[in-house]
Amino acid sequence: MCRLFSFPVWFVLSLIWVGIVAYFGYTTMPHVPLDVSATDPATVEALRAATGKHAIMYGLLAAAPPAIALIFGRFFCSRAS
Repeated sequence: MCRLFSFPVWFVLSLIWVGIVAYFGYTTMPHVPLDVSATDPATVEALRAATGKHAIMYGLLAAAPPAIALIFGRFFCSRAS
């Protein structure tokens, strides 16, 4: 099991995961539609809030599963040795 969970394997799978999440994050990024005024202060503030929330959500979605897998993998492999 520990040979299956080697650091290079974890690293490659993590890069694939982050790439997939980044793709979906980019394609679902908030934007201002053409029929809405982009210079309205309320619109600018709403877009800023939505973009920040979106970035935090997808950043956690990209980072949390690989970090959890690394922690559990190191914990179980250190106990097996």
